[in-house]
Amino acid sequence: MRSILGDLAFAAGLPDSDNPPEAGTPWRAKSAFACYLAVVVGVLLVAIATTLILGSSGVNLKDPPFPLSHVSIPANEITTLLLTLALAKRSRATVAQLGFKKISAGTIFKMILLAVVMLMVTATVAVLQNAILGPDPSEQVFTRLVSPRTPIQLAILVVFSMLLVGPIEELFARGYVQQGLEDSFGKASGWLLASFMFGMLHALNVLRAIAPTLVAGLFLGYIWQRTNRNTTAVAIMHGAYDSIALALAYLGGV
Repeated sequence: MRSILGDLAFAAGLPDSDNPPEAGTPWRAKSAFACYLAVVVGVLLVAIATTLILGSSGVNLKDPPFPLSHVSIPANEITTLLLTLALAKRSRATVAQLGFKKISAGTIFKMILLAVVMLMVTATVAVLQNAILGPDPSEQVFTRLVSPRTPIQLAILVVFSMLLVGPIEELFARGYVQQGLEDSFGKASGWLLASFMFGMLHALNVLRAIAPTLVAGLFLGYIWQRTNRNTTAVAIMHGAYDSIALALAYLGGV
């Protein structure tokens, strides 16, 4: 996998991951694990609270009038952002250390192309998984509840993907967690562990999401390394990946 990703990154003209990061980090694995556990618990509690609030408000959770992701994405991402920033502040991390940097239009284009490749690979993983294990009713129900049904709903979710999901999840998963793990255990071990944790986090949605998102985490984590820990770059890649997936889900349901 790492060799294949390296070939893709080289073809996209990305720098070598062996180049050292611009600055060291004041946090390590202990803080990375603490942030991860805080986000898992926080998102789980917020999801339960959101479900109770929607149910008590008269929303039919089995057949809602809007994608539940219109509510769950802002709630979950804001929770993730606040908890990550709290740990980052405690660790005295700077914006530069978290990897938010200026990028060129060319890099943005490369990230979008890599997002397409990542989507093709993760979709293949999902298809193979279903072929081996059979259809998962819970995954089908989840997809129906969160997928857009109208162009306006799709547009809202694309905006959420680019402005919330991509930047916040990459700040958390790569900028803070993977960086802390790499600085403690080394690039390869930190990358693999962070990718595994990223996949496991998505089990909060459905169990079948673990394998595809683990592969996505490997892609994002490796490109993050190749761009000299540029969280902005992989945030765009992540947002584009989700946006394209949502568009395809919408077109498939029309």
